[in-house]
Amino acid sequence: MEDYALACIGVAIFIYSISVRQLNRAELTGPIWFVSLGCVLGWWFTDAWHFQIQDSALVLPIIEITLAIVLFSDAAKTRLRVLFHSYQLPVLMLLVALPLTMAFGTLLAHWLLGLSWLHAALLAVIISPTDAALCKGFITKKNVPAKLREAINIESGLNDGLCIPVFVFLLAVMVGQTQASWFELLGLFAKEVGIALLLSGVLTWLAITAIVAAHKRHLFALNSSPFVFVGIAMAIFSCTQLLHGSGFIAVFVSGLLFDRFYQHSFKEQLIEDSEHIADFATLLIWVLFGVIVSQTVLLNEQPSAWLYALLAVSVTRIVPVLISLLPTKIDIQAKLTLAWFGPKGLASVVLTLMLLQANIEGTELIAQVAAYTILLSVFLHGLSTRPIALRFLQKKSD
Repeated sequence: MEDYALACIGVAIFIYSISVRQLNRAELTGPIWFVSLGCVLGWWFTDAWHFQIQDSALVLPIIEITLAIVLFSDAAKTRLRVLFHSYQLPVLMLLVALPLTMAFGTLLAHWLLGLSWLHAALLAVIISPTDAALCKGFITKKNVPAKLREAINIESGLNDGLCIPVFVFLLAVMVGQTQASWFELLGLFAKEVGIALLLSGVLTWLAITAIVAAHKRHLFALNSSPFVFVGIAMAIFSCTQLLHGSGFIAVFVSGLLFDRFYQHSFKEQLIEDSEHIADFATLLIWVLFGVIVSQTVLLNEQPSAWLYALLAVSVTRIVPVLISLLPTKIDIQAKLTLAWFGPKGLASVVLTLMLLQANIEGTELIAQVAAYTILLSVFLHGLSTRPIALRFLQKKSD
């Protein structure tokens, strides 16, 4: 059975590789293609494959490492000069829009799904992080204003790490390990972010020093270069997690530091190589997600769950971002673009699997609704990426 599935995946990867331009023109992104494949495989082998809670313990580390590599690579190619001149946008989206998104999502889950306030808040936090990789066709288009592309990239890179301390706190409250107080939450938040910033600075400096020394002594080999940034991202993420810091914030900040302090002619090649590795792993993860969703969809036909998912990828995100951007001077098209591009991706998958691993009674609906939200986001944001990017091209030509 596994051989048939692997053969299908191999053929899908081959077809995608040789026709990626045509698929993009048809608004079929990589995540859409491979999630669809996963759904088909899940339905096809529905009697043979069943995702169990204990399976998440094996899958979660792989997804976390993949996300860490993606965050590092995205940050390492960030144009900091642009960010320094337009830092207001990501700051407002992180410090104003993100808390509002969590609050709106909590209210909606309590009212629409009938969840308790604690369960509703947990669901809202799971689907609040964004994944810039799902709108990669937008943030890589040069005709799109750089300040918009960098704002989406920075927000996506940091909100993962900002949401995880809140998620961990809510889980601890749910199982009775801590008290529900702002003091406890702020303490956990300060500890995780503080450890992440400290370790990212120290370990990045050590890594840059080692790379420079190795290059001077001609120790580099072209066939090993793809693993340089992959190794750095894995090491920084894992060390930060071991010391109970936010590994996702650490790897993203480390990538920013690399962009600023490591300048060499082959840096772009290192980034591109690490991206290829992360992209391949990500596509396989989307296949697995499709398999899981195909089983989850069959378990719940509650219309309110799908309605919540639809609102979560639209209104619950758009309204808070528009409110946060009121003090800015950018035009309404730019505001709506930033508000729309809040796709739910690997970070939400990670939090959902962490919830499954916790094995807390009464959280099945949360995991299912989170899966629906991610599924809708993959398709809605993926299909809208190219048309919105083309509108900026038309505007520029006018």
